[in-house]
Amino acid sequence: MFSLLWHELRVRRGSVTAWALALSFFSVIYMIVYTALPDEVRGIDPQTLSLLKSFGVKSLATFEGFILGTAFNVLPLIAAIFGMFTGIGTLIAEEDSGTLELLATLPISRVQLILAKVFALFIAAFMALVVAGLIAMGVFAMLQIDTSITAIDLFWVILSHWLMVYVFMTLSLFLGAYLPNRITALSTTAAVLMVSFFGERLAGMAPGVLDPYQPYFPFYYFKHVVEMLSGDIAWGDMLTLFLAGFGFLALAVIGFNRRNLTVGAWPWQRPKIGR
Repeated sequence: MFSLLWHELRVRRGSVTAWALALSFFSVIYMIVYTALPDEVRGIDPQTLSLLKSFGVKSLATFEGFILGTAFNVLPLIAAIFGMFTGIGTLIAEEDSGTLELLATLPISRVQLILAKVFALFIAAFMALVVAGLIAMGVFAMLQIDTSITAIDLFWVILSHWLMVYVFMTLSLFLGAYLPNRITALSTTAAVLMVSFFGERLAGMAPGVLDPYQPYFPFYYFKHVVEMLSGDIAWGDMLTLFLAGFGFLALAVIGFNRRNLTVGAWPWQRPKIGR
């Protein structure tokens, strides 16, 4: 199991670097944009503009208000896409390519197989976010922005995006264990991601209409998590996201353990295989 875990980490070195650079890019570019904002833009009240208000922009006059309403509106989506693609590429993509059947012949149980891959994904995502956070910290220190928050505060908020990677990674693993092929699983996960992201934004534009559905959107909880940049830590929302991901992971393990590794079979066509 540990050999497989180490192998999975080694083969993901390139993706860790690529995603770390992508995540850090959005943090860095918005910090640079903030330093170049003219005074008339900083004086705009976002509450008077429906679009800015729907995205949670509360202020353009302060760095924390600007970064929460811009970079930390985009980064959760990028992190979720990161989780979606890494999750889809782990089991269902390997089944489509024919390599998963070979791995299933290793002298380990299916539960050990999926857990080794999952832990490798978790570590890879954590490493990518650590690198992105360190790059953002360095740029933040170089720009010497006048704000009450510190580079460490910025680092921790960027690192908290691991929760979004985790939720959509486990969701895609779950769907990949139950749906017949990569395209179906990817399309379904992408649909859930888009509904969650834009549904939460639309709820901000039409208060009261979508409010009953917001608790079903992961982005609804995470918007409270990133507010720890200038406020308290939203432990309850973090726990909710963690439990949601844990539930998806448990279903993924159960589904994979019962899965007949035959491409194109639907869940009701897969008899339980004893391993």
